[in-house]
Amino acid sequence: MERKILLIGLALTAGAVGLFLYERARGPLPGAAPETSATASPAPAIRGVAVPEFELANLDGTVLRKGDLRDKVLLVNFWATWCAPCEIEIPWFIDFDKKYREDGLEVIGISLDEEGPEVVKKYVAEHNVTYKIVMGNEETAETFGGVIGLPTTFMVDREGKFWSMHRGLVGKDVVEEEIVELLGISKKPDPEGETAPASWTP
Repeated sequence: MERKILLIGLALTAGAVGLFLYERARGPLPGAAPETSATASPAPAIRGVAVPEFELANLDGTVLRKGDLRDKVLLVNFWATWCAPCEIEIPWFIDFDKKYREDGLEVIGISLDEEGPEVVKKYVAEHNVTYKIVMGNEETAETFGGVIGLPTTFMVDREGKFWSMHRGLVGKDVVEEEIVELLGISKKPDPEGETAPASWTP
């Protein structure tokens, strides 16, 4: 399972990089109108779909349920300790946890490591992860509509409905814009000692 997910995740990331570079090199078509809010991408198909009920064990064995997260904006990230792109995102999610937790954001990392929680505990300690980490499996991935590569990140609104899904590595700014929109607040400055760039550039 790990090899399959890793290969798919790498392919998704490589595809995103290629598309980004192609679009940047191509530039706007002659006579094309500049992109505005009226020409922006439509809402993703997943938006408005209720997140299924779930029960996932924390690293200490305590169970986290969907019902425990009522009225929270959720950032749900599927990851694994062996996933290199996931490691790039983790400092961003730590920053989000520090900046927006008091405003109602809950960051949840769902580990798909098959070796069990002890491996994940060590990784979390080494990387000073501050947000919730729970253990998942293939059934968990199916609950969220099928996770076909890592990392995969979902944003969930306060009503417990999906807002967006990001497959592969995306920019920090992209995710943060969705966070502040769902929280209904302005973007906050980065905390002191931030260790990651504000956005990812291929």
